[in-house]
Amino acid sequence: MKDLSDVMKETRILKALYGLALLVAFLSGSGCATTALSKKGTGGRIKVFELGQRIPRNSTIMDTLQMRGSRGLVMGTGDWGKRWGSCGYRGTIWALKREAKARGGDALAILHVRKPNSYGGCTTIRAFLLDMIDLDDWPRIGLTEEGIRRDFDAGERTLDDIEGIWESRAHSEVVMDDDARKKIRVSEYIRNRKTGKLDLVERVPPSFIQAMGQLQPEEQSSFRVAIVKTTDDPSYPYAAYILDPDIPEWQTGFLKARLRRTADGSGYEAKWYGSTFQDDLREFNLDESGALTTKAVVEQGLKYSVEQTLTRVYPPPAEKRGAAG
Repeated sequence: MKDLSDVMKETRILKALYGLALLVAFLSGSGCATTALSKKGTGGRIKVFELGQRIPRNSTIMDTLQMRGSRGLVMGTGDWGKRWGSCGYRGTIWALKREAKARGGDALAILHVRKPNSYGGCTTIRAFLLDMIDLDDWPRIGLTEEGIRRDFDAGERTLDDIEGIWESRAHSEVVMDDDARKKIRVSEYIRNRKTGKLDLVERVPPSFIQAMGQLQPEEQSSFRVAIVKTTDDPSYPYAAYILDPDIPEWQTGFLKARLRRTADGSGYEAKWYGSTFQDDLREFNLDESGALTTKAVVEQGLKYSVEQTLTRVYPPPAEKRGAAG
């Protein structure tokens, strides 16, 4: 068996060689070495994000589940069975995990918990069923913004119009249409202040709003991307890589989008990866100032409206014209 220090040394060498390969690929103009996207297997334990807990951004909504108790299943006998009971919180969570695994999910995000009232009954839990994207193989480049600027400044070839460093300003919000409201509404008993009785009402709990905010397509409202020419995807000859992420799951150099010119040449069509690593199609149109703008409706378990503007920050347009001339 190899000594631990030898194994660590080999790991560092492999990482260094991988970074060098990315650097050579970028500087040679052949784009960036990328790997296929992958998802975590569903054979492991189902992760549960409790009510109010932060949901990791590499989570995609597969469905919304609701469970009332464990559907009559006895989870144990004796003191253990009495303590955890099939109608309590633990029993309901157990049933939700079993359902999540059967549907191929990786995790659950608890959205609402309704405890038994004074008349008895079971605990009812509503949760998002989540698929967790494995980020180990996410396409990326190993260069900093400074290194990318040096490559642009080298002047070995004339840059295409879309190539450069762009600032993205984006805003997204939930489209609360009737379908969305039906999906997230819950029925619960609330005590009437006047009569003192429990009234059954339907409402959207604040915890749902919080969860939807965490999973919206563009949680980071402002960031920079480097757009470069690539050869790894013939359908989309340009790729955008994020330079200044402030979301923990995102890293500098992660692929943010793939782009190509629209058929009429007036703008660009993008396969854009939002903050939750899901891709959606956005069409950017060129405005009078030279910025690229888009308005889109994105469906990711729920519908979101997205407004986004890309403004070039480097190299400045005047420098590009000078280089082209």
